[in-house]
Order: sequence, then C-alpha cells, then structure tokens
Amino acid sequence: MGSARFVPTMELTEGLLAGAVIALAVAGFARHRGWGIALPVLIVGIAIGLAPFGPQAPSNAGELFLIILAPLVFGEALSASYRDLRRVGRPILLLAIGLVLAGSLIVGYVVTLIVPGIPWSVALALGAILAPTDAVSVAAVAKRAGLPHRVVHILEGESLVNDGTGLTLLRVALVVAAAGSVTATEVALVLGLSVIGGVVVGTVIGLILVWLIRRSRDPLVANAAILLAPFPGYFIAEAIEGSGILAVVVAALIAAHGMSTDAGFRGRPASLAAWQQITFVLQAWAFFLIGLELPQTLMNIRSDQWSVLPWLVGGVLLTLIVTRFVFVALMGLVSRDAGITRGGWVVIGWAGTRGPVSGLAAFTLPVLLESGSALPDRNLLLATTLCVIVITLLLSPTLAVLSRRLHLTEDDTADEQRRLRRALITSALERLDDLSEDAAETGEELPDRVVEELRSAYESRLRGLSEHATPEMADSGHRLRLLAELIHAQQEELIRWRDTRQISDATMRTVQHELDLQLATIKRSGNL
Repeated sequence: MGSARFVPTMELTEGLLAGAVIALAVAGFARHRGWGIALPVLIVGIAIGLAPFGPQAPSNAGELFLIILAPLVFGEALSASYRDLRRVGRPILLLAIGLVLAGSLIVGYVVTLIVPGIPWSVALALGAILAPTDAVSVAAVAKRAGLPHRVVHILEGESLVNDGTGLTLLRVALVVAAAGSVTATEVALVLGLSVIGGVVVGTVIGLILVWLIRRSRDPLVANAAILLAPFPGYFIAEAIEGSGILAVVVAALIAAHGMSTDAGFRGRPASLAAWQQITFVLQAWAFFLIGLELPQTLMNIRSDQWSVLPWLVGGVLLTLIVTRFVFVALMGLVSRDAGITRGGWVVIGWAGTRGPVSGLAAFTLPVLLESGSALPDRNLLLATTLCVIVITLLLSPTLAVLSRRLHLTEDDTADEQRRLRRALITSALERLDDLSEDAAETGEELPDRVVEELRSAYESRLRGLSEHATPEMADSGHRLRLLAELIHAQQEELIRWRDTRQISDATMRTVQHELDLQLATIKRSGNL
C-alpha cells in the first residue's frame, strides 16, 4: 500500500531487540505488581521515544505492527470460544458491523468540520481506523474488570470481528481517495469480497489445523503448524483482497474448538502455554511501539496543524464515545431478551478502548495514492490515531471502577463446577468398573488391590471428603495405566457436557486444563 520494502539493518535489528527487552522487562514488572501491562509499557515507550538515546521509532512501523499483530490477534482468538460467542452473536454483529459503519461515517463528518478542506474520503479513512475497538486491549481490560461472562463474551466477540469491518471500510476510503468516487456496487463488492475472502481462507486454514490435531501422531508437528498459521492465513486473505484479520480470527476459533474437542490431543497443554507466552511478549512489544512512535509522529506534522490537532483529537474522541453510548443504548432497548442488565449495557457502552490494531491500520496508510498524488494530511491522521489510542488506554482502568459502582460482578460458577466434577468422578468410576469387568473376561492381570485403592480414592472425592486430592501414583504400571484411562473417561464426559450445553466453554477449559496436567504428570511418571 505504498510503503517501502522492509529491510532490517543491523542497527535497526539491535534497536528492535533492545526495545523488545525493555518492553518485556516493564511488562514483567507490571504483571508482578498485579497491574495491567498496557499503560506502563506505553508510558515507558513514550519516555524512550522522547529521549535522545535508546531505541528509536522505526521508519517501517507498518510492517512491524503487521508482524506483531497477526499472531497477537490469533493468540487472543485462540483463547476465545466460538460456541460462547455464538450465544451472543446478535449483539456482537450489531456492534461489529453496525456500530463500526455508523461510527466511521459520523467521525468522518466531524473531521470534515474540524479540518477545513480535508477530502471526505480521507476523513472517512480516519473514522474507519478508529471506529473498531481493539481485541488486544479490550480482552485484557474486560477480564481484569471481573465482568459477567456474557458481557465479556460480547466485548471479546465485537473486538475480534469489528477489525474486519473497519479495515475493509478503510480500503474503500482509500479507493475513493485515489479514484475520486466509487459506485455503491463497487463498495458492496469490496465489502463482500473482504468478508467472504477472510472467512473462506480462515475456515480452510482452521480445518487444516483441526485435521493435523486429529491425525498427527506427533503433537510437536501439530503445534508447529498452529504456531505458524497466522501468517499464511493473513497474507493469503490479503492477496485475494480479503480481510486478513478476519481470516486469522476464524482460523484461531476453529483451531481452538478442535483442540478442546479432541480428548486425546496430547499437545494441548504445550500449545496453550506457548501461546500465553507469545501473546504476553507481543502485547508488550506492540504497546511499546505505539509509545515509541508517538513523539516522532507528533514531530512530523506541519507547524500549522498543531493548533488543529487538539481539537481534532478531542472531537474524534468525544464523537466515538457519544456514538457508542447512543448505539448501545438503542441496542439495550430493542434487545431486552439478550440477558444483559442495564448496568451491563452501560459498561458495554463505556468499553471503547483502542489499541495496536488501529495503530497498524494508521501506519498502512500510503504516502502516495495509486494516482501518484500524496495522501492529504497523512501525518495528521497518524498523530490523531496514536493520541486517541493513548487516551483510551489511560481511560481503560475506569471500566473496573464503573463495573464496581454498578455492582456488576463475575458470574459465580462454583455450583456449575461442583455438578461437573461430580459427573466426571462418576464417569471415572464407571470406566473403572468396565475395565475391571473386561480384565476378568479376558484374563488380563489387573490387581484387585490397585482397583480398590483407586475406587476408594475417587469415591472419597465424590463424597467431598478430599475434593482436591489426587489418587496416589506409586510406581505401579497397572496403577498409572488405570489412572490414565480414568482421566480419559473424565475428558470424554467433560466434552459431552460442553456439547450438550450444560456448561460454558470457559468452565470446560478450566477443568480440561486440570485434567491435561494430571495426565501429563502420569505419563511422565510411567513413561506412557
């Protein structure tokens, strides 16, 4: 899109590595203190960007943001559940499509009022960049605020899907800026191709990953494919004019469902642990780059635009906030059956954090249009975008304060988990009886003492006498093999409960992780 080819020099590479180390150190300190990592890393990035020494803002920031954001968005989507998102699909689609379109148009109109002479297409481009909320920022803020699961699912789903709408509308705006005008048919074609292309590519990549998960005997191979999947997904979709971000999200949701559904996938704990670490590192680096870029971007705007910038930032920010509140309020009136309280809708209306995806979109703005003319006010758009990102991140901690004032709390799943654990223990005991009967029929050696010890341990857990106790794992091969079989029985029952909608994916994944760890311990002990 008009940017130069990204060729990392030794000096640039050293600077990027130094920046990554600094970002990770600050993020690690913030996490140790129990803080969110976005603001501390962002502030340190701004400070280093202002300093005369240390890592400097790279000239090819668009490529760097792309390298970071494709796997980062994939990692965020991998921790989500399409089943949970589907339950709140209607409000997600209204926010991800309707609000982004409305916000882009209204912001574009406000920009034309504040910046005299700016082309409508360029103003619309800024609206498309800032209308979507950010998957990385919103997910972190929503989870830390302790919101009800249904509200969290709406915010997560909106932020994962709306980037496709915003980036597609940005593509339309740039086409208008280059051509002067487009027809409604051309706009519909661009929008349709972007959505369909992204969904198709993401689905194909996701199904390939699921096939590998189910068929590959070596979990290392499957996990390596999952690790690399964001890049072909993004670039193939973009090559056919589809939405790369949407392709990455769809592929991740399908892969996540495939991993959780396959009870025998041995690579699940390693994959989830690896992606948690990758997401943490990339989050820190992305927010650091935004902070690093802000001072340089402000210095690049023309002197006559300094008086316009505060009004533009304030006007755009106020427009985004008001538009979101009005849109969400109307949704609350017409969606009384959505299971969201009035306080929940207020929180959804306030949860409008922007982040790295908006930064990526801004830095992909071309210096020159395809017609050869310069994109008007490009640096002003960049500066406005980064300032709005910083301000919304500064406001993001107020979401937790607001939820407490409205007495919104995280759903209590204790009863659900107790019912689930009772069912899992019962399934393990039933499997133990079946194995004992099969051994008796086939003449297989299965010591009665081992069977009775395991039955006693699980019955004790069932009575609640030692709910969190794990049966003894002495160096008996029979005992370890039986324990592995009992855990497999519980994994299968867990998936059945999820498939029959008796529990949410969030509860399912919590318990599944515990079972995966128990099974991994058993296999290490007995080399099974």
